[in-house]
Amino acid sequence: MINKIKAYGIALYIKKNNSTKLLLCKSINSNTKWGFLKGVEDDNDLTPKQTAQREFEEESGIYIQQNLLTKYFYQENEDKDIGIYLVNASKLDYINKFFKNDYLLEKYLCDENEIVKLFDIHKLPPFKKKQIKLLSHIIDYLEKDIL
Repeated sequence: MINKIKAYGIALYIKKNNSTKLLLCKSINSNTKWGFLKGVEDDNDLTPKQTAQREFEEESGIYIQQNLLTKYFYQENEDKDIGIYLVNASKLDYINKFFKNDYLLEKYLCDENEIVKLFDIHKLPPFKKKQIKLLSHIIDYLEKDIL
């Protein structure tokens, strides 16, 4: 049996002014589809949380302590399974320095992503098919205002 690739990442969200926003990225290889900041395991990663933390920092410049990774969502796909942890941006007192008008500042963009932006969960751009179930579950969870 062949092991499937596994990718892990973080869905950073912020609740403010009766709105909930999610941080999403559009890679340089995608014409129109957006997704979560994530990446595949490497040999130095011991846990999915370590992969998510490392990949998120590589793609956004934002370091997030593992204890802030909360609810976990998982989507199995034919060739790559994806796991996403939620992180509440209000727990990060330094978060505003990374953004201007909901866009991640260019100096923090990695060369894999063309744009990284916060979107209102009710006004989302076209989403990658391999992550659409994750997105749906995350939005349902956030709308219940559990956090």
